[in-house]
Formats: sequence, C-alpha cells, structure tokens
Amino acid sequence: MNADIYSHEGEGIQCVYDNKNWVVCIKNWKPNNDIENIERLEVHHATDEQFIMISGKAVLLAATRENDAFQIDVIPMESGKVYNIPQGMWFNTVAMKDAKMAYVQDAGTTAENSEYCNMTAGELAYVKKKAAEYFNC
Repeated sequence: MNADIYSHEGEGIQCVYDNKNWVVCIKNWKPNNDIENIERLEVHHATDEQFIMISGKAVLLAATRENDAFQIDVIPMESGKVYNIPQGMWFNTVAMKDAKMAYVQDAGTTAENSEYCNMTAGELAYVKKKAAEYFNC
C-alpha cells in the first residue's frame, strides 16, 4: 500500500483531495491575487476555511463588514502556521509570484452559501499599501 501524494505547480487553485466531507486545495499565485489586481473579498456563510502558508510571501485579508464598509486586517502569512477564517468573515489573499499555500474547507462550500464583494477605492488603497510594505515593493 502506498500513500497518495498530491501537488500543483501551475497558477491558481487546484483542489487535490476531496473525501466528500472536506477538500484540500493548493493555491499558488494567480493574477487575481496579485497586489496590482486584487479587487474583492469573499465570505462563506456556512463553513470555515483554513489556510497554511507553504512558501513565498502572501498576506491574508480578514474583514468584517458593517454599513457597506469593510474593516480589513492585513495579516502577513508565515510558513507552517494555520490561519482559520471562521464562517461569516470576509477574506482573500494577496500573493507574490513565489507564493504557495494550501487551504482546507468543507466540501459543502458552494456558491449558494458564499458571496463576493468588491472593495472600495479607499479599501483597496489601504490593502495595497499594507501588502506593499510587507512585500517590500
């Protein structure tokens, strides 16, 4: 008997394991998560999601939303740490091209229990400034 081994070296997300209860995905840099292209946050209303930084540089955006405004924490991610985004918290990642992370989520996470929302110009400026400070750009 051999262990199953999964990998993903291309751009973006590849869900590499699904046991119908939860999925494990590898998330590499992709244009939508670049500091120049980041636009929106997402939320899962029924499930948590855990991120694990593997290598490279990325920041995790974790936000609450009140009165159509986001209060955003920009969290530099460290290799080997697990970052939990509880259900109901808005989030995204901003990544450098060398970034590789994994995430785990409930297999029941769908478009029906998730939502996306664009950040305002002011929110984007704040996120880009904080990410640039961490990325040293």
